[in-house]
Amino acid sequence: MLYHSKNNTSSSSVDRKRNGFTLTELLISISIIVVILSVVVSNQSTYSDSASLYNLADQISLTISQAQAYGVGVRELSTGSSDFNIAYGLTFSLLDSGSNTAYLYFADRDANKSYNGDWSCVVGGASECLQKFDISQGNSIDSLCLIKTSGPHECNDLARVDITFARPSTEAKMFFFNNGGNPFSPSEVRGVKIILRSSKGSLRSVVVYYTGQISVE
Repeated sequence: MLYHSKNNTSSSSVDRKRNGFTLTELLISISIIVVILSVVVSNQSTYSDSASLYNLADQISLTISQAQAYGVGVRELSTGSSDFNIAYGLTFSLLDSGSNTAYLYFADRDANKSYNGDWSCVVGGASECLQKFDISQGNSIDSLCLIKTSGPHECNDLARVDITFARPSTEAKMFFFNNGGNPFSPSEVRGVKIILRSSKGSLRSVVVYYTGQISVE
């Protein structure tokens, strides 16, 4: 009887080992996998959000640098035009006539340091607009700020800024518009900060000084 009982015990133990995961163990394993996947997906989403904002800031910085190079380098407006005295620049506008999800690259044909035209950016003919850059992936222009020679930046009244470069100087020319869409000339200003916002609320800035220095913060 004792020998027979030992056989039953051994057989029962083997049967349990062959059963594999219990329902509780399976649920715990699935929960762990779900948590790990959630963390991975969340981190990937955050990384993608930051990467797209960084790329946007770099793109704007490079486009401003290109305008500076074309303006100083005496680039011909169009092949065969023999017009080498054009200033090149960018305009950023949060006014109703502009857009917080686009900016324009333009040629300052009449040398008034400002973009003349609407946001539809019709290219060709007498139009000053050379290219419209649409901001995608949920990013946008959050605000425009005046960089003061002393004290904090002023972001409340600046709704549009046009930045141009013309030979022979590498310095930037800036034309400001207030919230009413009217030009104004603030004092003690060193430059402008273009603050960008991602879909998740991250911020990145492109800074342009009157000296012609361009940086990303």
